[in-house]
Amino acid sequence: MPIRRRVFDSAEAEGLRAYFENIATAVSEIVVVDGSPPEVFHRYHDTWSSLCRHEPVNRQFGFLNDKVNGIQTGVRLSRTSKILLADDDIRYAPSDIEQILAMLDDFEVVRPQNYLALKVGQVSNLPVRLDGKLKTCSTIPARMEAARMLINRATLRAADYPGTCAFRRDAFLRAGDYDGDVLFDNEELIRHLARFGAKICYANNLFIRKRPPAFRKWLEQRPRQAYEDFALHVKTFLFALLPIVLIAAGSLFGIRSMIVCLLGMFVVAFSLALLGRTRGLARRFFPFHVCLFAPLWVIERSLSTYWAFYWYIRRGGYPFGDQLLSKGVGRD
Repeated sequence: MPIRRRVFDSAEAEGLRAYFENIATAVSEIVVVDGSPPEVFHRYHDTWSSLCRHEPVNRQFGFLNDKVNGIQTGVRLSRTSKILLADDDIRYAPSDIEQILAMLDDFEVVRPQNYLALKVGQVSNLPVRLDGKLKTCSTIPARMEAARMLINRATLRAADYPGTCAFRRDAFLRAGDYDGDVLFDNEELIRHLARFGAKICYANNLFIRKRPPAFRKWLEQRPRQAYEDFALHVKTFLFALLPIVLIAAGSLFGIRSMIVCLLGMFVVAFSLALLGRTRGLARRFFPFHVCLFAPLWVIERSLSTYWAFYWYIRRGGYPFGDQLLSKGVGRD
């Protein structure tokens, strides 16, 4: 688990400690690679060191995306042949770990599907700390995020982009360094391993729980995710075109035409999310009402695309941590 924090959060530290305790019996070791400042690092170390190997980032790695430096550090520190890599908002159950590691007997890489717990029975109403108050994941942004997952599940053969994967350590080292100067590092890693011949299981029916971000973090991610899509020219073009079509329809043909166009977009977005929900076992993890939030996500992504254009024109890249990353995706 790569992690980096500017300040120490005691609630988060205790939450991750409980998580480590929960999965400890399912893994050989837990390695947390922490790029936090020294004073923050030491406070987390005091909380976690009895449960995991809590290590600083090896600064021999100099990628602009410091998370990649943490991943490279962790793989080399690991003493196991099978590695499960997860962002700090991913929550595995022990049974999930046993299943994904068993898949590595037949594959060199396993790429599962994330979901957000939005209904009773899925460790319901997971707490998320925001400005000193406890919020639950049952918010509009969380449901929009879930709708995005369903649209990707409907339109991409490999389904949504997860914040976790598992791989054989020797396959990772054999493929060599992947591009760590990009925003979309999770997908870059998978594509890099694929390019070097790794046998990949797209485990689209293995659902791994993801914690929704706090609202401030979610807001920060809006232009970043749109920026990551710039290499997907058709997708970016369609999202950028939507406001222009609506304004043009209203200006040329009246408000009714604008409403008709808007309703058409709503129907398409809802239908795609519904299609994604029917694929495989998704209906067990995504309640039906999530599909209703798909049009809101489309509108948000359309506006965020222009927000990302602003960063590209003004700065030539997107600020990520202390660095400015000019590439959303890399060479793979």
